[in-house]
Amino acid sequence: MNKKVGIERCGGYDRDELYRALKAASDLAGGLDVAGKTVLLKPNIVFDSPPEKAIVTHPAFLEACIQLVREKGAAGILVGDSPGLQGPGFTARLSHLGETALRNGAEWRDFTKGKTEVPCPEGRAVKQFSLAGAVREADCIISLPKLKTHQLMIFTGAMKNLFGLVPSAVKSAFHVRFPSQESFASMIADLNLAVKPHYAFMDAVTGMEGPGPAAGTPRHIGLVLASSNLLALDAAACLIIGYPPGAIPVSREALARGDWLNDFSEIEYPGLHPEEVRIPDFVKVPLKKPGSQLLDFVLPKGLRRFREALVPRPEINHELCVRCGDCARICASGAIAPFGDGKERRMAVNYKKCIRCYCCHEICPLKAIAIKKVKITQALS
Repeated sequence: MNKKVGIERCGGYDRDELYRALKAASDLAGGLDVAGKTVLLKPNIVFDSPPEKAIVTHPAFLEACIQLVREKGAAGILVGDSPGLQGPGFTARLSHLGETALRNGAEWRDFTKGKTEVPCPEGRAVKQFSLAGAVREADCIISLPKLKTHQLMIFTGAMKNLFGLVPSAVKSAFHVRFPSQESFASMIADLNLAVKPHYAFMDAVTGMEGPGPAAGTPRHIGLVLASSNLLALDAAACLIIGYPPGAIPVSREALARGDWLNDFSEIEYPGLHPEEVRIPDFVKVPLKKPGSQLLDFVLPKGLRRFREALVPRPEINHELCVRCGDCARICASGAIAPFGDGKERRMAVNYKKCIRCYCCHEICPLKAIAIKKVKITQALS
């Protein structure tokens, strides 16, 4: 497998500048063979939001990707994503991604229609995925992630972005089935093995730092990345924002499989090296402390439960909350529900049911849910 990652500077979202940067990054990375193929471009849409919030892949980035893929000879171009709470008929209106696809001659796909079963015989966590029908239509899939932090998985990139191929609210059930970082990462690695993505272009012009992937702060990075090796691209992005790639659950799990890389040192950088463009003050999600994974196995059951109760948890800011109920709808463990009547009605979290997947934090449109450390007295209550 190609182990090259192309990194190019790009100061903003001007279409021509984006196209030149993407083409240069792709030329450096090599391997973009889409001639005569139907291509599915998969942007990152956590929930439909304006581009300036840096939650979604920017529509100008999508537009430049469509132009590049078409010039490479693609026979057809499909675009789509499936945010957690979007039902049938989703068109990505607020993010302008749907209209951008149509305006540039691509076809927008509703991921809630025409599901397809995709086997993964080599999967360790999942042997078969039920995915959007667009996966069956496409000859190759190109991931278009946004460079962002992620409260549960630390970092979200090209490999994690493909989780959006799982239709709509079905995704939240995966968090119940795979509640730990390690088990969820294993599922993501299986998903990438099942769909065999062809390529990735990363929107790192403006990324997100702090409590991502939706409640963080936009951060200008000024880069685009390209590679046919999604693990290599994610590793490069991690280095740019100051994470050791091996500390990221998905990247660590994918590396252990040996299907993309045997060692991060194998990655080739024909252009810019991540260390040349590293952002030393990028605000990151804290990593799990060394040795904590081993303790999960050796601690007695009672102490292990107490330790789990100390894991940072979602807390609702009732001054910001408008009680829209999105958090309750996304929560597959049933840990969030309305409490009280009339003006006293509030959303409440049952922490005995909460699995700390942080989907509620991710989906809240008003940033009314924060992830906070748990005091010992709270864990005991």
